[in-house]
Amino acid sequence: MRTRRGLTRAGGLVPAMASGAATVFKLIVASLALTGAYFGAVAAQGDGRPGVAAGEAPVRTVVLSSRAMPVQDAHVPKPAIVSVGLSETGEGCRRVYHVQSVIDPGSAGDPVVYDWRLARWSPSTRTWKTYLFSGTAGFMGARRTVEWYPHVVGNPGWYRVELAVRDGVEDGAPLSKVVGERFRIAC
Repeated sequence: MRTRRGLTRAGGLVPAMASGAATVFKLIVASLALTGAYFGAVAAQGDGRPGVAAGEAPVRTVVLSSRAMPVQDAHVPKPAIVSVGLSETGEGCRRVYHVQSVIDPGSAGDPVVYDWRLARWSPSTRTWKTYLFSGTAGFMGARRTVEWYPHVVGNPGWYRVELAVRDGVEDGAPLSKVVGERFRIAC
């Protein structure tokens, strides 16, 4: 059956489908070219990771292993040394640490004030940031072993313990700050 323009209905449908398929094919080719250009540009900027400039060597992450040893109650550290040991573990990534040090206020037995801080390494800022704070405590008299039991739940990373000791009189002049060795918490 012929129409006014001289084409049959079936014959007019085929060229329309062919031009539609060609358009779809052109769109697919264009999107593949755009995707390839994007991934090529990302790869040129440093292995596809943000923060690495082109031409710069990519940063390698090296995982070092260490284990926390159980605390021995008979072991008392020397003054100006902070010892950290794993006290208990719980479900998931719950860890309780036993931290201790010895503070010697001197022969006069002057009052001292101290506080503990658990600092966590921040890879983004490359600094130690306070994660937990013990609050302030103090004493007066002879040498004393001080302890703290920080809890870390579900936050793996590098940590260290800091003990700040200050004069216990009005001015609160800093006497010392003792920084323990860093240790890793992995779940």
